[in-house]
Amino acid sequence: MKAINKLYITILLTCSILIGCTDQFEEFKGDNDSLTSDDVSARFFFPNVQTKMWMPPSWSYLFTRIMIGSTYGGYASFGYKNSWEQPDVVFNTTRSWGASADAWNHWSGYFLDIDGFLRLVEPGGLLENHLMEAVGNIMKANYYFMYSEQFGEIPYSEVGEGILEPKFDEQITIYEGVINDLNDAMAVIGDETVTGLGASDLAEYDILFNGDLQKWKAFANGIKLRIALRANGAPGEGFADTAIAEALANPLPTEDVKIVKDLEVSWSVAARDGDFTRFAGSWKMLSSKLINTLQDNDDPRLPAFADPIDGGELVFGGYDETANKEKIDYLLENTLDRSNVPYSTSMNGGDLVVTIEEGPDYYVGQPMRFVDGMKTFLHTEMFSRPNRLTEGVLDLGDEIDQYIMPMSEIYLMQAEAAVLGFGGDANALYQQAIQASFDQWVVEDNGYLDSPIATLSGTTEEQLQQIGLQAWLALYFVDYQGWAVARDFHLDYITDNTPDLPTIYSNSIPLGRSYPNRVKYAQPAYDLNGTNVTEAISRQGEDNPATELWFTMGSKF
Repeated sequence: MKAINKLYITILLTCSILIGCTDQFEEFKGDNDSLTSDDVSARFFFPNVQTKMWMPPSWSYLFTRIMIGSTYGGYASFGYKNSWEQPDVVFNTTRSWGASADAWNHWSGYFLDIDGFLRLVEPGGLLENHLMEAVGNIMKANYYFMYSEQFGEIPYSEVGEGILEPKFDEQITIYEGVINDLNDAMAVIGDETVTGLGASDLAEYDILFNGDLQKWKAFANGIKLRIALRANGAPGEGFADTAIAEALANPLPTEDVKIVKDLEVSWSVAARDGDFTRFAGSWKMLSSKLINTLQDNDDPRLPAFADPIDGGELVFGGYDETANKEKIDYLLENTLDRSNVPYSTSMNGGDLVVTIEEGPDYYVGQPMRFVDGMKTFLHTEMFSRPNRLTEGVLDLGDEIDQYIMPMSEIYLMQAEAAVLGFGGDANALYQQAIQASFDQWVVEDNGYLDSPIATLSGTTEEQLQQIGLQAWLALYFVDYQGWAVARDFHLDYITDNTPDLPTIYSNSIPLGRSYPNRVKYAQPAYDLNGTNVTEAISRQGEDNPATELWFTMGSKF
């Protein structure tokens, strides 16, 4: 009974701090006088395992999902006039060390969360449950996959084995290993539908699938397909074709995989953009690459993704100075002019006054990676912010859900496989994907589905570019998946080098003009495991965001 009481206290503290004590837990707590071992369950720990992966707390959320995920992915830009940051934040690793450090600490530290859960439910564990273990192993496989896609080589095979300085494994080893782990987990689940009865059932403590094991199995198969397609054709791999064929032959998710967010949840549990956008200095603007791509193709998702600009009267100081005039003229040409926004200009002393005319909604993206000297000209009123429902702000009383694997991606992966020769009607799947994305964002087709962009055509490489672009759009703010897609498909325009204009763009940073291919290893990695970090760099390439990762060297270009 003492052991049960100790475990009850642990569960009480953990739930109070980490999962907010649901009504169900309140009932459990209130009846603790008659508590027996049958009432104690590992399920109380599981929401923390899920939220920490996809919605980590506070600053981890800011630096990983908001800053690295959205800026490296090409969706968003920081460093506007009143921002706390400079325009090349995150990209300039000589001063944005905090982002990579927090990202590394978050992902390396997450192992303790998933490992702690698995040790409870493994054979011989205090709360042994082989089906909960299978679900945990699916989470663990996805964890290593997401972790590796950001940094490249990471500790994998020796982690948790009592080795203080585990070696860094190559991506080919990690990808094949996690596919095998997913296969094992799906085999354990088999035809089972729940993890048990009563307190042994994950049920509502599983915020993805409400304890439905067949949905977990389909999700695991979707992750397997995602990994195999990324690895396909990369140097030395010999497992992707088999994995793709197996995944296509088995059930995939039939509905969006997502976490329904709760605005009442504390940001220390599961943060979201709105927790930071309360402060005007921490806003993000949508990138010119995203807005231009949507506008150029008359994409009906534009107003769902973005808010229109505020407009009004904007003062650009020092226009009578040659260096400033060059910057301001370039800015106006590549923002307001590029988006066909009507405006008038006048001079007030040495300042240029731009007045944006009132009219229909205008959408303008902020170019990325400007030099510091451009910041003073980047007025927030001339750029589109994300649609505020994507940020989860309290005054709206609503927000979109946290998507993990939308149906649009499921269809696009199948379309990609069809183009690569695995069977299926590639074009039909491609159009289903676009429609699924429209459904997700609750927009009506405006003729887009009848336009050339919505019909696959041309060479295999050209069709893959079409699929990759739609995947990048469909995965808008889906953790880091859009960034991975851009790298994997080497998407035209999205991954282009910055213009060779050193007075306008921050091209002298370690990244240079290149698209970011990885997150730099952080100082804690060097401090705690320096020898193995150095060995990883000797194989992988310079510890620089420009270094291309193994999975991006595949067959899509």
